[in-house]
Amino acid sequence: MRWMAVLMAVFQFGCANGQLPATFPTPEQRTSTSLDTVLARNLDAPKPVERAGTRSTNGSTTHARELLSLSPEMKALVDSIDPSLSPKQRFRRLLRTLKMQHFELEYDLNSTTTASEAFALQRGNCISFAALIVALAREVGLEAHFNQVHAPVERRTISSGRGQLLVQNFLHINAEVSLGWTTRIFEFNFEPRFNYRHQVLSDATVQSLYLNNRALEMVKLKQHDDALSLLEEALTLTPDASLLWNSLGYAYRQAGNLEIAELSYTRALALDDKNTAAENNLRWVYQLQSTRSLSRSNDEPDHSGKES
Repeated sequence: MRWMAVLMAVFQFGCANGQLPATFPTPEQRTSTSLDTVLARNLDAPKPVERAGTRSTNGSTTHARELLSLSPEMKALVDSIDPSLSPKQRFRRLLRTLKMQHFELEYDLNSTTTASEAFALQRGNCISFAALIVALAREVGLEAHFNQVHAPVERRTISSGRGQLLVQNFLHINAEVSLGWTTRIFEFNFEPRFNYRHQVLSDATVQSLYLNNRALEMVKLKQHDDALSLLEEALTLTPDASLLWNSLGYAYRQAGNLEIAELSYTRALALDDKNTAAENNLRWVYQLQSTRSLSRSNDEPDHSGKES
């Protein structure tokens, strides 16, 4: 099965005794500042930067719409199919043309490309291929949507090289196209359908997952401004997505802002108390905060008046 990485899941810190705290700090021990207040103050937060993207009607830059946008080359391919045919016939001829050209994507788990990028580069993961199918089907006038495949969760563990383990959780997404009385499921590179339950996903949900993935790719490149900008846009689409708040916490922690990281993980847990990724990440932030506080305490001058 071809998977799509959707979040950096669990961080475990490495220390002398290898122990994680057994419980969270009490509410009195935690900061009482709300996440909205901190974000409004933007304490030490990297500023979003202007980047190329789709312009919305109010002039702001959006990237979610890029996922299903067709390139001129894709539109030319669609236009080359006899327009007098029915949408179903045109779509089938599109598929036949792609297969005759041996079109397939080089699978890249860590590269979530848009429909047009997947078409041009022939590279991406399952969300990339699903976006390509949905975009082409809609262009000829068919109804099409995304599905989440409820297969067992796939995980991959990577060592950061600094005593930390990075655990990635993966989800699988495919495309479904309505062909009149029937529908057809499209797996990655036209592979056979999996016998797992499917759940329809809205465009907004998949767009937010796309932005989440791209943001995490930016974090790896230490482009924190870009990552935060993408996650903020994703949260406007699905503000109650716990995994997005977990990713936001990860991005802020990598940018060095532990306060907003803590509050982001707390928000993720408030939305989903079974989000073990956010739970472990929050524990790690508390450890970092304790280490930082101890370091600052040791650096303070001694004003006790004692002589050594």
